[in-house]
Amino acid sequence: MSTDWLRLVFVLLVTAWAVPAAARGEDAVLVAVLHQVAEEMVEGDGVACLSIDPGGAPQSIGGDLLESFADLPFVRRGAECEERPDGAVELATDRPAVLITAGPIEWVEDDEAWVTVRYFRTAVLSAERLYRAVREESGWVSLGQIVKMAPS
Repeated sequence: MSTDWLRLVFVLLVTAWAVPAAARGEDAVLVAVLHQVAEEMVEGDGVACLSIDPGGAPQSIGGDLLESFADLPFVRRGAECEERPDGAVELATDRPAVLITAGPIEWVEDDEAWVTVRYFRTAVLSAERLYRAVREESGWVSLGQIVKMAPS
């Protein structure tokens, strides 16, 4: 094999490995899912405290991602809330909270992703669920929870 051929193969492999995350828009997928879950989960004067888990290390959303939730005044960064035995609360106000963590993402297709979502309101009201997001012309849209049922 010529060195030009090897270079071409190397460039193609590196491109195939590095580009999909940016091209697929992981942040946009997470925002779509977190937006839907936050709207579903918050009640009354409660707040939603958001984190992401890119794979093994959950972290509070950053300011750039927080800007994506400007239309939801009850959204906070995950670091602004705390899990307590009697329920999650916003640290600054002691308002009731729901802690929501989205990720990691499982890519089904370039335009479809399944996202693991964990939430904690209290020890009894907490769960892990799988959500489906798809890319439409307008951007990424969360279609809701995936319910897997065994055949009868």
